[in-house]
Parts: sequence; C-alpha cells; structure tokens
Amino acid sequence: MAFIHIITENKAEGELKKLYEDYRAPWDGVDNILKIHSLLPHTLKPHVDLYRTVMFGKGPLTRRQREMIATVVSKANSCTYCVHHHSDALLRVTKDKPFTSSIRNDYRTAAMSDAERAMLHYSEELTRNPTQDFSQRVHDLKNHGFSEEAILHMTLIIGYFNFVNRIAIGLGVELESYWNEDGYSDPSKPMAHDR
Repeated sequence: MAFIHIITENKAEGELKKLYEDYRAPWDGVDNILKIHSLLPHTLKPHVDLYRTVMFGKGPLTRRQREMIATVVSKANSCTYCVHHHSDALLRVTKDKPFTSSIRNDYRTAAMSDAERAMLHYSEELTRNPTQDFSQRVHDLKNHGFSEEAILHMTLIIGYFNFVNRIAIGLGVELESYWNEDGYSDPSKPMAHDR
C-alpha cells in the first residue's frame, strides 16, 4: 500500500477522471506510478508528457537503448517498481530473456557493444555519484561514437528515471497485480509501454 492516499479509478472525478481515461493502459487499468499523482492531478500530464518524450519521442537512441538505461538507473536506485516495468519493456523490445535478465541483474555480464557498455556505465555513475566531474565520461561517450544529441538524450532519460524512481520509492508505489512470479508480465497481453 502506498504511503499516501490514492484516488482509485472508480472514485475519480473531473480532471482526474479524464486523465485516468486518457492514460488507461491496455491491461485495462491505470499504472500505480500514475495514480500516485491523484491528489495533485495537474502534475500527472507533465509527468506523462516527459516520459513519452524521452522514451518514445524522436531521438537518436533506440528503444532498446532507452529501456536499457531505464532498467540500469532503476536498479542502481533499488527501485523495484521501475526495474520490473522497464526490464519488462526491454524484454518486449528485444525478445531476449537472457539478455534482459543480465541487464536487470548486472549489466556488466550482458553481451553488448563497448559503446552500449559505456552508455550504461555513464547511466549508473551519474545516478550513484551525481556530484563528480563527468567531462571525461562525456568525452569517452563521444569516442564510442555517440553524438552530443545522443548524450543529451541519454542524460535526459537518466534524469527522468532518477525523478520517477524517487517518487516510486518515496511514496511506496506498489507493483500492479498482473506481474508473474519471474518478475515479468504475460507477454501475450499488451502493456502501456508497448505503445
């Protein structure tokens, strides 16, 4: 149970009810990370807009890379909620459970390019040690072939997931009931992140 009151779909009225209708996931519910905004509904749309922009909008990083970053940042923050959601999205994108499990548990063990490894190392370091000087890390990313636009994109994703991880952890956002014992959803059912 979350640490603050959540207005459920059947109790929502006015602006919140409309937002819930707009953000209803294909599994026919609203994800708990969105419902946690229910006491301040005007904060929900900007959150979703930022999420959709960095994760699905135009940008130099692939969906695979975006979900890899989301999973690694969430793992570094010990955010179970987001690790489940975004490793699940990564599995749906890659269709590669061993790879996804490696990213979920310890990305250093996963088979990937040196460039992607540098991207994930940057993601983890910026999450764990945000006050260090990152000029050399950014230089290393450029040497691995990432454009400045790609580095900005990955940094926006890292920043977004640090934001949302703190909401989930700080307010006790619980996983929805549809998760399997292995920590993944039923692949035959569409999810919000499939859009």
